[in-house]
Amino acid sequence: MKSGTKVQQNHHGERNKMNILTLFISLRCTQACAHCVFGCSPEHGKHMSWDVFDQSLAIAKKTKIPKLNFFGGEPLLNPRFFPMLQTALNNKLDLILATNCRLLAKEEFFTEFIGITKQHKEHLVIITSRDRFHLQFFDPAETVKRLLSESYKVVVNNWSDYSVLLSEYNANNEELQKLDTNFACCNHNRIDYLGVLPDGGWQICPSYLEAFGDIFSDDLEEITEFRRGLPLRYDEGCTKCLKFFKGFHQEFEAYKAARKLRA
Repeated sequence: MKSGTKVQQNHHGERNKMNILTLFISLRCTQACAHCVFGCSPEHGKHMSWDVFDQSLAIAKKTKIPKLNFFGGEPLLNPRFFPMLQTALNNKLDLILATNCRLLAKEEFFTEFIGITKQHKEHLVIITSRDRFHLQFFDPAETVKRLLSESYKVVVNNWSDYSVLLSEYNANNEELQKLDTNFACCNHNRIDYLGVLPDGGWQICPSYLEAFGDIFSDDLEEITEFRRGLPLRYDEGCTKCLKFFKGFHQEFEAYKAARKLRA
């Protein structure tokens, strides 16, 4: 972090609190979409362990982060997805669930999901996608219709005309190169974001999977302050912004060392 960087404050003079914690519950997926920025597929991808989930939940509660984002890959593939879902909701946390809905199309899975969440609908938003990439594998339309009939809030995205990110996994796809590549996961605005990877590593952008450290040893205040001082290129979109992330790793180590000396 550059010297002189000021931590944002709210009108009470307190540090702004992060309002969402993204958990990569699983980086495996039921499908292998051509546009996937992580190259997820049924063949590979780690699941988040219960220990990492439990530590993440403890951080959210301790720091009063009110909302979790279950992300992936396909989070529903985690063998402990339902206990994680139940625990998050029992702790009165708001929850975003990003899913392709393929597993929810199975009657047994859908029934268990409804049983766990039906008393918490006001705290749950389900986000799915229906576009030319996902439709090559599965059409969530009927599952979405069924969820809506049960009064769940569902957001359906369409990525047919956007390249969310040209990453190492999809950059050679000529079809994606022709699409709009100015997409920004932050909507071109400075936001406080923290994600936790399956192994407990933390990252500062949902489109970037390389960990800066781990949640078992790094302090959340330290992480947040560091991220707020980074010259992120929000206005240029994810593809251009993430090209500068490699250099941030050394900056974090230097930041921690400097902070330790000041302590």
